[in-house]
Amino acid sequence: MPITNLNTPFQGIPAQDYFVSRSRDFVPMGSGYIIPSVQEDLFPERPLQFYIHIDAQPSARCELLGALLARVTQMREHLPPLKARVYANVPANAQELLFFYKHNGFDPTDSMDEYSYPLLSTQVPQAPVGCEFASVPLASVQEQQRFLQRLNQYRLTPITHDYLAIQMQQPYFMALGYYRGGQPVAELLVSGARPEAAALVMVYVRPEARNRGIGKALTQSAGALLSQNGVRKMVAQVYASVTPQVRLIRSLGGERNKIVAFFPSIEIG
Repeated sequence: MPITNLNTPFQGIPAQDYFVSRSRDFVPMGSGYIIPSVQEDLFPERPLQFYIHIDAQPSARCELLGALLARVTQMREHLPPLKARVYANVPANAQELLFFYKHNGFDPTDSMDEYSYPLLSTQVPQAPVGCEFASVPLASVQEQQRFLQRLNQYRLTPITHDYLAIQMQQPYFMALGYYRGGQPVAELLVSGARPEAAALVMVYVRPEARNRGIGKALTQSAGALLSQNGVRKMVAQVYASVTPQVRLIRSLGGERNKIVAFFPSIEIG
């Protein structure tokens, strides 16, 4: 099957990193793309991360995977000589797709787990010394993009601007942070459509401010504000392999509900 690149970028993805598969009759069979990132915070031992996404008919998957892995090899020649990992995001119920990656040498054991915990307090904790507790400025597209850039430094799967725009319309949307001298120390994103539960989409703390309870205090602050508005529960998706995330959610009373997605991966270098 012919595999080609797009002629122009697609949703911020360079054309050379986006592949399209067509049948011999030029009927579209699917597509795949790569998003590289450096994740020194999440994966210090393998900081160079290549997220791949394949959306294709089963008959086209192998060719697309081959094209993506070949592109990874090309990209590494122009990136720092760091140990790398290639990974995908597979929903927990997509067992056929998970088997495809496993059959092609990917380790399927890493996962994203769903936790939940009750929101019992309406008392907003005091901000850390020297910090201001405030909403994240999101009035312009530029501010929204800068917020996403900060969040995505600490994520495996990037949050897109389209996703943020949708969440900003939800009744229980919050983007909050602690700031010192106008610079973010910690920020989070919460969203929800119903009072039964809100979703803790993302929280991060800058490396120099960690191990001081700042992430927990910020998350508790968001929970208190939600509780004041009648929300009863917080739901969060946590990387099972990232111990600080698991520790934070459990310190808030979180209980594991289910596996949401698998992250099949292969290591390079």
